[in-house]
Amino acid sequence: MCGTEEEMREVAGRICRNYLHGAWKTVDPKDLSFRRISGGLSNFLYYIALPDDVSKWGGYQKRESSPETDPENCDNRNMRRTLVKSTSFSIEEPRKVLLRIYGQVHGERAMDAIVTESVIFTLLSERRLGPKLHGVFSGGRIEQYIPARCLLTKELADPALSMKIAEKMAAIHSMEVPLNKEPNWIWKTMYKWLKTVKEERLNNTAQGKNEQEQRIIQQLKNTDLEKEIEWLKKFLATVDSPVVFCHNDMQEGNILLVEDTQTTSDDEVLPIYVQTFDTDEPRTAKNGSIDKDNFYEDANTSDTVISHMSDCGEPKLVLIDFEYCAYNHRGFDIANHFQEWAFDYTNPEHPFYYEHQDSTPSLEQKEIFIREYLKHYQANISDRTEVSLDDVNKLLDEVEAFALASHLFWALWSIVNASKSQIPFGYWEYAVSRLETYLRLKLEVIKKDKYGLPQKRKICEVDI
Repeated sequence: MCGTEEEMREVAGRICRNYLHGAWKTVDPKDLSFRRISGGLSNFLYYIALPDDVSKWGGYQKRESSPETDPENCDNRNMRRTLVKSTSFSIEEPRKVLLRIYGQVHGERAMDAIVTESVIFTLLSERRLGPKLHGVFSGGRIEQYIPARCLLTKELADPALSMKIAEKMAAIHSMEVPLNKEPNWIWKTMYKWLKTVKEERLNNTAQGKNEQEQRIIQQLKNTDLEKEIEWLKKFLATVDSPVVFCHNDMQEGNILLVEDTQTTSDDEVLPIYVQTFDTDEPRTAKNGSIDKDNFYEDANTSDTVISHMSDCGEPKLVLIDFEYCAYNHRGFDIANHFQEWAFDYTNPEHPFYYEHQDSTPSLEQKEIFIREYLKHYQANISDRTEVSLDDVNKLLDEVEAFALASHLFWALWSIVNASKSQIPFGYWEYAVSRLETYLRLKLEVIKKDKYGLPQKRKICEVDI
């Protein structure tokens, strides 16, 4: 990885020649479009494309179209079959690809993370839920490349987009992935972050950079976070929510809308990629920014892309960033998505996000999402397609309960990143905001349990 651009171009050309077909076998590496997208210690990402000038394809087109290689002019059946198979590569082979090279890997269980992510990527590719996987080698892989943009926070409320997000989530939840099926990921992660919080972020010597940060640190110290995790764990143990393979971070920055679908081929994807293997801590801010210690130019990046292109004029969405993917309760994934409706991470000034709690989905908006989710989830795992009121209300109860987990989870995440990350983001402010919302919701739960207060209004026939 210390070579010159010319040397890296030669390496990239050789890798593509070994794993791809058609013009990739004959094009001169110096004629390839080649640029580094981003990279850190554990991932080097390169955009590689065949030249627009087909005359630079090393004579591939000429050989393919010559009379000698025309299957219709071949009398030998086996030869014709071989030629048809070889010429089909020109149709299937991509014009552009993303080359991912694994660099230096370190950190606790880093190799386990690489293996897990690679398995998930392969499964998603095979099931057409992810980008095409063009090649895998010991030092990396060749992936599909597609143009798209992140959704805006306000677009999460768009009924067409919301229903499509629900469909994508149902597809992910209905997958069988060879990972630990026990729903202990969230608790292991929270306890790991709690250890960092207690030993480093909120220890006796913790000091803020200014008076405001100092006040926030003191406010956070007044909350026994370990006690809150224990209470939450006991409370959620009483909630019956199925365990499924979850994304666990489905916010607008991780949902891409494919653009220019009229002129874009299926072999093109925008690189929103990020490394995740060389650290025990999260690398990205909620606004998608990249830790400058580990990346170069591209600000919007992510490690894994999940796509399931739709037909009939429906919006084409790509779900990305599976850094937090794991088996978990479905209530968490949906509740977490709903909570993100209130946070807009496009604020150019500190704290670099806007919070609008009045933008969280209404009961009607939740019903639309939940119905669409259940319709597709049930269709994926069984022949059942009807969705009853009881089904909707049960999942609504799960979502309300796991909203607490979403807030406490990201509060801990934010404290862990505060003062350490170089990303411009108001981690301390965000932590306080999520923790305060958690405590408010917890108080509501306690009051309901203690005084027998009625539950929030559920979906009923009249609503429909």
